[in-house]
Amino acid sequence: MTEDNGRANALAEARQGDECLAEAEHLVKGGFRNGAVSRAYYAAYHWARALLFLKGIEPKTHRGVVQLLALHYVQTGALREESAAALSHLETFRELGDYHAKASFDTRQAAAEVQRARQFVDACRPLLP
Repeated sequence: MTEDNGRANALAEARQGDECLAEAEHLVKGGFRNGAVSRAYYAAYHWARALLFLKGIEPKTHRGVVQLLALHYVQTGALREESAAALSHLETFRELGDYHAKASFDTRQAAAEVQRARQFVDACRPLLP
């Protein structure tokens, strides 16, 4: 991946992350709580991928995104450890809502997850030139 490709891919991922965050906010307002939690995770996921693309890294798995973000951004001090923890937390809740039929988030929980994603995105945004 060239530096130009990495930057273009990073910008595309960030745009997709912003769209997912907007979707999450609309879904929670509309009462679609599990969907909101899922889209909140994907907002954070796409922003994490954006940061990794800036370093020329293209992770192959969701878990890889979490691990590589910690390695290249948390360990270097560019992101706080709480940010990587938020991404991991959001991934766990997304899996619950998407794959466990009995899982159900109430409005307060879903709104909290959307807020967690927003905070993650806000922490990432200054790192994207």
